[in-house]
Amino acid sequence: MTSVIRVKEGVLFTVISPGGFEIFSALSVAAAELGHDLTITSACDGLHSGPDDPHHFGRAYDVRTHDLTDPKLALSYIMNYLDETKFYGFIEDGGTDNEHVHVQVRHGVEYP
Repeated sequence: MTSVIRVKEGVLFTVISPGGFEIFSALSVAAAELGHDLTITSACDGLHSGPDDPHHFGRAYDVRTHDLTDPKLALSYIMNYLDETKFYGFIEDGGTDNEHVHVQVRHGVEYP
């Protein structure tokens, strides 16, 4: 069975930047390597850190962790695919009900 990227109902992709497409690629590779679907829980939708937040520009996505055995391993697989000088990822709100992987184009970086 092939592992894929899934999207939580209600998540909006009103814009996808080139960096956003690169993040999709990283998520797809990571899902295959993990042998587990990865679910995007936030894209352009939701309340983020203000009007300049990269989510609003299709430059950041959040990925569900509560269904993963090892969220740190998932993050590692995602970031292994991405150039860390251009992308940033971390486990946000670790240990809470809102825990998720956040991946984005680094602030101040134009991709490509």
